Amino acid sequence: MAKRRKGRRRATRNRLSIPNGKALVSIALLFFVLFIALFVTSDDRSWQEYIDAGQRAQERGNYAWAEKMYREALQYAEEQDANGPMVRTTWRHLHRLEQIRSQPTP
Repeated sequence: MAKRRKGRRRATRNRLSIPNGKALVSIALLFFVLFIALFVTSDDRSWQEYIDAGQRAQERGNYAWAEKMYREALQYAEEQDANGPMVRTTWRHLHRLEQIRSQPTP
């Protein structure tokens, strides 16, 4: 007959234990900061998508579509802040587009 070991069983830790309070607060704070950062930058993202689409169209020589995208970006920027930096940047893009259009084609 085999002998049984006498002794205590080792207590096993639950690997899915709840983190301590400081770690939980740190995680919550991190999520809060990320949420705020996404919320703040989401406004500029729509404007930037219009600008990027206009630049791609301009590079392909599709000036009508580029102008349409820049006008959409301008409208969006003016809704956000009529005198803001997005408005000035959009006007610069439109000005460059007009300069390109006014150049004679070879």
